[in-house]
Amino acid sequence: MHPRYEDKNIKRIFSDEFKLDLWQKLELAVLQARVNLKRIPKETYNEIADRLNTNPIDLDWWRNRDKEIGHDLNAFLDERLRFLPHHLHQYFHEGLTSYDTEESPFVLNLEESLNKVSDKYEPVKNALIALAKKYRYTIMMARTHGQEAELQSFGKRALTWLGDAEIAYEQAMMAATILNFSKLAGAIGNYGSLDPELEEETLRILDLKPYYGATQIMPRVLYAPIAQGLCNLSLVMQKISLDIRLSARSGRPLMREPFGRKQKGSSAMPHKKNPISLEQVEGQIRLIKAYSNAITENIVTWEERAIEQSCVERVAWPDLFHAVIRILTVMEKTLNGLTVYPDHMLDEVVDSRGTYAAGEAKEFLKKHLTASDLGHEDVYRIVQLASFNAFFPSVRRLMIRDNIPESYDEAFKNLEAISKLNDEPRTSIKDIIRRGELRFSSELDIPETEVRRYNACLKEFFDSIAPDHSQRLEVWEKVFNPAERLKYEDFLFQKTLKKL
Repeated sequence: MHPRYEDKNIKRIFSDEFKLDLWQKLELAVLQARVNLKRIPKETYNEIADRLNTNPIDLDWWRNRDKEIGHDLNAFLDERLRFLPHHLHQYFHEGLTSYDTEESPFVLNLEESLNKVSDKYEPVKNALIALAKKYRYTIMMARTHGQEAELQSFGKRALTWLGDAEIAYEQAMMAATILNFSKLAGAIGNYGSLDPELEEETLRILDLKPYYGATQIMPRVLYAPIAQGLCNLSLVMQKISLDIRLSARSGRPLMREPFGRKQKGSSAMPHKKNPISLEQVEGQIRLIKAYSNAITENIVTWEERAIEQSCVERVAWPDLFHAVIRILTVMEKTLNGLTVYPDHMLDEVVDSRGTYAAGEAKEFLKKHLTASDLGHEDVYRIVQLASFNAFFPSVRRLMIRDNIPESYDEAFKNLEAISKLNDEPRTSIKDIIRRGELRFSSELDIPETEVRRYNACLKEFFDSIAPDHSQRLEVWEKVFNPAERLKYEDFLFQKTLKKL
């Protein structure tokens, strides 16, 4: 992994030094198991352990030997045997194949790396909880298909981010339960010169359990879900990152990633605040998906084993963990330092012209206009037409829209003209429908005769002197009240945060 993106803990866990120490730990565990099973004298174990612990592994010697013979495990054995007298050589690595030595340390590598992922995920989780609580009552427009939909609080959006993250994290940790198992079953998995009793005792010393049914290696179908789980967790972080990036676009940003006081957003354009950290998240997830796919393809091995699985794992696993932790680190910093613009969020609500309640307005009219000879289709079209009317441009805007400039001078005049129109009145669909002021729209297939009929029915309904007139208006106003639209968010908060 490039130094810019690597994590020091993962670098240590997958370092040559750490790997060889684990290999030695496995070899000594086998000897300890033989002592426990009364197969070799305790003095033999003590002498081997003392000599090896007294003489640390010489990494340079090992690397040079590996270059000569092209086999890192045998190079490790040669390096260790240098410090043992000949009469002890028979005991070291007795009856084992390479992956009897390597498989359990590999499991321990994955387990410790996942612990580091957990350490990095916890602050992200806490940051999401803090955002949800802080912005519990900060109203914003939700979007579906990239279009403004209904109201929600920004706290609720953070809450949904949290829900996704928790599911992905729990799935990744659930997949990791298989790391309780390993093997010590010889070159093809039927023990050969080893035996099940020695395997069980050795793995007990390492706090592991035997997996029965391995070949020369543990089946990689056991580990693929871990990579897939980490990929899913990263994809959730990507989703959060993308939501923030979409909300940070120029014009009227709703939120932004932190921007340092001495930071530069662009070398050429000083006004820019490019979301570079979150863009890196996007790049890292591409790597993660590639690593996860490569690890998943390791499920396929020739017969009892071929070596392609090993060369993939040497690169894919450490880089996968580096990238996942990098994403979690960036997201923790982003969420804890997120710049939020509640005023811009409210601007969007106002600019929506009441369409955030279009669905409820439709249901209200459908329920109360039954006596006006208006069916479900009519009611839908009434609210749709009101929404189109609310956003119909003024005469001055239409002139600018239709006046396609033929020179930069004309374009500049249009720019000056449009800058004077920012204070134009904004009419809500609440008032258009309430007053029966629907207008014909060429964008919809609704004849003018129907528009007139709709207006007549609406005026009769809202302006009637019926005893329940005031109550009708009160309920109509309530349809557009944000508190009414968001009244069940308390339920969501209680149910979601209760589980944490």
